[in-house]
Amino acid sequence: MKKASHLFVTGAALALLPLAAFAQSPTPAEEPASQQGQGATFESLDVDNDGRISKAEAEANANVKAQFSSYDLNADGYIERSEVTNANNSQSETPKQ
Repeated sequence: MKKASHLFVTGAALALLPLAAFAQSPTPAEEPASQQGQGATFESLDVDNDGRISKAEAEANANVKAQFSSYDLNADGYIERSEVTNANNSQSETPKQ
């Protein structure tokens, strides 16, 4: 059972990894929003500058698009910076044994 729990935590952390890369990147000018790989910033995906990423904006990044519902914690149809921060913090926590 302990091994299954460890595998679940590891899998969850790996699933969140692509968004962590874009959330922590400091300069949006370095990576175009149309890039399909990792590394897009929150600002580059938030093209209308409303402080959140819509489903349509998430389409610009395949990783964010694929994991949109995982990050939209309040299920309002948008990823907000606080949701990204919470996801990244959850990912970096060490599981207690």
